[in-house]
Amino acid sequence: MKKFFISLFLVSSITLMADNHLPAGYSKYQSNFLFSCSMPAKCLEAFNKYMNAPEIKSQNFEADMYAVLHNGWDEATHGVSFYYKSADEYAKGNQLYVTSEAGRKFRKRMLELDIKATSQNLTVHTVGVTNSGTAADNVVSLRWSLEVSDPVKFLPLWKDFSKSLEKYEWSANAYGLQSHYLGNNGRITHEIWAAFSDVQGALAFLDGMYGSKEFLDYNPKADQYSDFIRSYMEVSLSQFNPD
Repeated sequence: MKKFFISLFLVSSITLMADNHLPAGYSKYQSNFLFSCSMPAKCLEAFNKYMNAPEIKSQNFEADMYAVLHNGWDEATHGVSFYYKSADEYAKGNQLYVTSEAGRKFRKRMLELDIKATSQNLTVHTVGVTNSGTAADNVVSLRWSLEVSDPVKFLPLWKDFSKSLEKYEWSANAYGLQSHYLGNNGRITHEIWAAFSDVQGALAFLDGMYGSKEFLDYNPKADQYSDFIRSYMEVSLSQFNPD
Protein backbone atom coordinates (compact mmCIF):
# COMPACT_ATOMS: atom_id res chain seq x y z
CA MET A 1 0.00 0.00 0.00
CA LYS A 2 2.87 2.36 0.81
CA LYS A 3 4.42 1.71 -2.61
CA PHE A 4 1.07 2.46 -4.27
CA PHE A 5 0.79 5.88 -2.62
CA ILE A 6 4.40 6.71 -3.47
CA SER A 7 3.74 5.86 -7.13
CA LEU A 8 0.53 7.90 -7.10
CA PHE A 9 2.44 10.87 -5.67
CA LEU A 10 5.08 10.63 -8.37
CA VAL A 11 2.50 10.53 -11.16
CA SER A 12 0.52 13.40 -9.66
CA SER A 13 3.64 15.51 -9.24
CA ILE A 14 4.74 15.24 -12.84
CA THR A 15 1.18 15.75 -14.10
CA LEU A 16 0.79 18.96 -12.13
CA MET A 17 4.09 20.24 -13.49
CA ALA A 18 3.03 19.71 -17.10
CA ASP A 19 1.64 22.34 -19.45
CA ASN A 20 -2.05 22.89 -18.78
CA HIS A 21 -2.94 22.79 -22.47
CA LEU A 22 -1.89 20.10 -24.91
CA PRO A 23 -1.73 20.93 -28.62
CA ALA A 24 -4.91 20.46 -30.63
CA GLY A 25 -5.51 16.84 -31.56
CA TYR A 26 -3.77 15.32 -28.55
CA SER A 27 -5.78 12.90 -26.44
CA LYS A 28 -5.91 13.28 -22.68
CA TYR A 29 -6.53 9.62 -21.86
CA GLN A 30 -5.11 6.53 -23.57
CA SER A 31 -6.26 2.93 -23.01
CA ASN A 32 -3.40 0.69 -24.11
CA PHE A 33 -3.47 -3.09 -24.61
CA LEU A 34 -0.40 -5.13 -25.54
CA PHE A 35 -0.77 -8.80 -26.48
CA SER A 36 0.76 -11.70 -28.34
CA CYS A 37 -0.93 -12.69 -31.59
CA SER A 38 0.19 -15.71 -33.63
CA MET A 39 -2.14 -14.84 -36.53
CA PRO A 40 -1.61 -11.11 -37.13
CA ALA A 41 -3.77 -10.84 -40.24
CA LYS A 42 -6.77 -12.32 -38.41
CA CYS A 43 -6.19 -10.14 -35.34
CA LEU A 44 -6.09 -7.06 -37.55
CA GLU A 45 -9.24 -8.18 -39.35
CA ALA A 46 -11.07 -8.56 -36.02
CA PHE A 47 -9.98 -5.10 -34.84
CA ASN A 48 -11.04 -3.46 -38.11
CA LYS A 49 -14.39 -5.23 -38.01
CA TYR A 50 -15.03 -3.96 -34.47
CA MET A 51 -14.10 -0.37 -35.33
CA ASN A 52 -16.25 -0.46 -38.49
CA ALA A 53 -19.34 -1.78 -36.71
CA PRO A 54 -22.08 0.89 -37.03
CA GLU A 55 -22.48 1.51 -33.28
CA ILE A 56 -18.70 2.03 -32.91
CA LYS A 57 -17.99 3.83 -36.18
CA SER A 58 -20.66 6.42 -35.48
CA GLN A 59 -18.74 7.62 -32.41
CA ASN A 60 -15.57 8.51 -34.38
CA PHE A 61 -13.29 7.15 -31.67
CA GLU A 62 -9.57 7.49 -32.35
CA ALA A 63 -7.80 4.14 -32.20
CA ASP A 64 -5.05 2.13 -33.82
CA MET A 65 -3.49 -1.30 -33.91
CA TYR A 66 0.26 -1.61 -34.22
CA ALA A 67 3.08 -4.12 -34.37
CA VAL A 68 5.49 -4.15 -31.42
CA LEU A 69 9.12 -4.61 -32.45
CA HIS A 70 12.34 -5.18 -30.47
CA ASN A 71 10.39 -5.88 -27.30
CA GLY A 72 12.54 -7.81 -24.86
CA TRP A 73 10.27 -7.15 -21.89
CA ASP A 74 7.53 -9.72 -22.50
CA GLU A 75 5.86 -11.74 -25.27
CA ALA A 76 3.81 -8.88 -26.74
CA THR A 77 3.86 -8.75 -30.55
CA HIS A 78 1.03 -6.26 -31.13
CA GLY A 79 -0.96 -3.57 -29.39
CA VAL A 80 -4.20 -1.62 -29.58
CA SER A 81 -4.67 1.88 -28.19
CA PHE A 82 -7.80 3.99 -27.85
CA TYR A 83 -7.34 7.75 -27.52
CA TYR A 84 -9.90 9.87 -25.68
CA LYS A 85 -9.97 13.64 -25.45
CA SER A 86 -12.25 13.76 -22.40
CA ALA A 87 -13.55 11.71 -19.50
CA ASP A 88 -16.97 11.57 -21.17
CA GLU A 89 -15.51 10.11 -24.37
CA TYR A 90 -13.53 7.59 -22.33
CA ALA A 91 -16.67 6.53 -20.45
CA LYS A 92 -18.65 6.16 -23.69
CA GLY A 93 -15.93 4.09 -25.35
CA ASN A 94 -15.73 1.64 -22.47
CA GLN A 95 -19.49 1.41 -22.14
CA LEU A 96 -19.84 0.44 -25.79
CA TYR A 97 -17.00 -2.06 -25.59
CA VAL A 98 -18.62 -4.00 -22.74
CA THR A 99 -22.30 -3.67 -23.71
CA SER A 100 -22.50 -3.54 -27.52
CA GLU A 101 -22.97 -6.50 -29.84
CA ALA A 102 -19.82 -5.42 -31.68
CA GLY A 103 -17.87 -5.57 -28.43
CA ARG A 104 -19.22 -9.03 -27.63
CA LYS A 105 -18.25 -10.35 -31.05
CA PHE A 106 -14.81 -8.77 -30.84
CA ARG A 107 -14.09 -10.31 -27.43
CA LYS A 108 -15.34 -13.70 -28.66
CA ARG A 109 -13.07 -13.51 -31.69
CA MET A 110 -10.06 -12.63 -29.54
CA LEU A 111 -10.69 -15.76 -27.48
CA GLU A 112 -10.96 -17.86 -30.63
CA LEU A 113 -7.63 -16.51 -31.85
CA ASP A 114 -6.03 -17.39 -28.49
CA ILE A 115 -4.82 -13.84 -27.87
CA LYS A 116 -2.53 -13.62 -24.84
CA ALA A 117 -2.78 -10.27 -23.07
CA THR A 118 0.52 -9.08 -21.62
CA SER A 119 -0.23 -5.51 -20.54
CA GLN A 120 -3.22 -3.25 -19.98
CA ASN A 121 -2.89 0.30 -18.71
CA LEU A 122 -4.40 3.75 -18.62
CA THR A 123 -2.10 6.68 -19.36
CA VAL A 124 -2.48 10.44 -19.67
CA HIS A 125 -0.51 12.83 -21.83
CA THR A 126 1.66 15.04 -19.66
CA VAL A 127 3.65 16.61 -22.52
CA GLY A 128 2.97 16.58 -26.26
CA VAL A 129 4.91 18.36 -29.02
CA THR A 130 4.31 18.16 -32.77
CA ASN A 131 6.81 19.75 -35.15
CA SER A 132 5.88 18.01 -38.39
CA GLY A 133 3.07 15.88 -39.78
CA THR A 134 -0.02 14.50 -38.09
CA ALA A 135 -0.87 11.26 -36.32
CA ALA A 136 -1.91 9.87 -39.70
CA ASP A 137 1.55 10.68 -41.09
CA ASN A 138 3.70 9.68 -38.13
CA VAL A 139 3.04 5.95 -38.07
CA VAL A 140 6.25 4.76 -36.39
CA SER A 141 7.14 5.51 -32.79
CA LEU A 142 9.95 4.72 -30.39
CA ARG A 143 9.07 4.27 -26.74
CA TRP A 144 11.05 4.28 -23.49
CA SER A 145 9.42 3.15 -20.24
CA LEU A 146 10.83 4.65 -17.05
CA GLU A 147 10.44 4.65 -13.31
CA VAL A 148 10.81 8.29 -12.34
CA SER A 149 11.79 8.83 -8.73
CA ASP A 150 11.94 12.65 -8.75
CA PRO A 151 9.50 14.18 -11.27
CA VAL A 152 10.19 17.74 -10.14
CA LYS A 153 13.78 17.44 -11.32
CA PHE A 154 13.32 14.99 -14.16
CA LEU A 155 10.62 16.72 -16.20
CA PRO A 156 12.41 20.03 -16.92
CA LEU A 157 15.64 18.13 -17.61
CA TRP A 158 13.92 15.89 -20.16
CA LYS A 159 11.99 18.77 -21.76
CA ASP A 160 15.19 20.81 -22.24
CA PHE A 161 16.97 17.79 -23.71
CA SER A 162 14.11 17.02 -26.11
CA LYS A 163 13.91 20.64 -27.21
CA SER A 164 17.66 20.72 -27.84
CA LEU A 165 17.35 17.91 -30.41
CA GLU A 166 14.82 19.76 -32.58
CA LYS A 167 17.60 21.57 -34.47
CA TYR A 168 18.88 18.36 -36.05
CA GLU A 169 17.62 17.07 -39.40
CA TRP A 170 17.09 13.64 -37.82
CA SER A 171 14.89 14.99 -35.01
CA ALA A 172 11.50 13.46 -34.27
CA ASN A 173 8.39 14.77 -36.01
CA ALA A 174 6.58 14.62 -32.67
CA TYR A 175 7.39 13.58 -29.12
CA GLY A 176 5.84 13.44 -25.70
CA LEU A 177 5.63 12.01 -22.22
CA GLN A 178 2.78 9.98 -20.75
CA SER A 179 2.08 9.29 -17.09
CA HIS A 180 0.76 5.89 -16.04
CA TYR A 181 -2.43 6.00 -13.97
CA LEU A 182 -3.70 2.40 -13.82
CA GLY A 183 -2.76 -1.08 -14.99
CA ASN A 184 -0.17 -3.81 -14.64
CA ASN A 185 2.74 -1.42 -15.02
CA GLY A 186 5.25 -3.02 -12.67
CA ARG A 187 7.70 -0.25 -11.78
CA ILE A 188 6.82 1.88 -14.81
CA THR A 189 5.54 5.36 -13.95
CA HIS A 190 6.13 7.22 -17.22
CA GLU A 191 6.53 6.66 -20.94
CA ILE A 192 8.59 8.76 -23.36
CA TRP A 193 7.78 8.53 -27.07
CA ALA A 194 9.06 9.94 -30.34
CA ALA A 195 7.17 9.63 -33.65
CA PHE A 196 8.29 9.44 -37.28
CA SER A 197 6.83 8.98 -40.75
CA ASP A 198 8.81 5.79 -41.40
CA VAL A 199 11.17 3.26 -39.87
CA GLN A 200 14.17 4.86 -41.57
CA GLY A 201 13.45 8.11 -39.76
CA ALA A 202 13.24 6.30 -36.42
CA LEU A 203 16.59 4.59 -36.99
CA ALA A 204 18.22 7.87 -38.04
CA PHE A 205 16.95 9.39 -34.79
CA LEU A 206 18.51 6.59 -32.74
CA ASP A 207 21.83 7.00 -34.56
CA GLY A 208 21.78 10.74 -34.06
CA MET A 209 20.48 10.92 -30.49
CA TYR A 210 22.77 8.33 -28.94
CA GLY A 211 25.78 9.92 -30.65
CA SER A 212 24.91 13.51 -29.76
CA LYS A 213 26.68 15.70 -27.23
CA GLU A 214 23.25 16.58 -25.83
CA PHE A 215 22.56 12.95 -24.91
CA LEU A 216 26.01 12.55 -23.34
CA ASP A 217 25.19 15.48 -21.09
CA TYR A 218 21.58 14.49 -20.39
CA ASN A 219 21.94 10.76 -19.70
CA PRO A 220 23.97 10.80 -16.44
CA LYS A 221 21.77 13.57 -15.06
CA ALA A 222 18.57 11.71 -15.95
CA ASP A 223 19.91 8.57 -14.30
CA GLN A 224 19.87 10.40 -10.98
CA TYR A 225 16.09 10.80 -11.11
CA SER A 226 14.88 7.86 -13.21
CA ASP A 227 15.51 4.19 -13.95
CA PHE A 228 15.26 2.78 -17.46
CA ILE A 229 12.84 -0.18 -17.68
CA ARG A 230 12.35 -1.05 -21.37
CA SER A 231 12.27 0.31 -24.92
CA TYR A 232 10.61 -0.82 -28.14
CA MET A 233 9.25 0.32 -31.51
CA GLU A 234 5.63 0.57 -32.62
CA VAL A 235 4.59 0.43 -36.29
CA SER A 236 0.97 1.32 -36.99
CA LEU A 237 -1.06 -1.23 -38.96
CA SER A 238 -4.51 0.34 -38.92
CA GLN A 239 -5.67 3.78 -37.78
CA PHE A 240 -9.14 5.13 -37.15
CA ASN A 241 -9.89 8.86 -36.96
CA PRO A 242 -6.28 10.01 -36.35
CA ASP A 243 -5.87 13.72 -35.49
